Amino acid sequence: MTKPIVISVHGEPQGVVVPGDGDFRFMAVKLGVFPLEGKVFESVAAAQQAARALVDGAGEFGETFTDTPDDTNGLVA
Repeated sequence: MTKPIVISVHGEPQGVVVPGDGDFRFMAVKLGVFPLEGKVFESVAAAQQAARALVDGAGEFGETFTDTPDDTNGLVA
């Protein structure tokens, strides 16, 4: 059985990657990295870099969410 590998940013766990057939699938545990949920990476380092970019606010996967009730950002309750 393959064990998940913890992805931390600034010493705080953000998610895990699960090894697959030569790749790594991201599973988020913090809201800030949920855009990475289910994404597949070539390496642990690539997943780490993507998580760090999101946490630091520079991620290509990042989205801006608002708190207004009319803006659901495509989410359905």
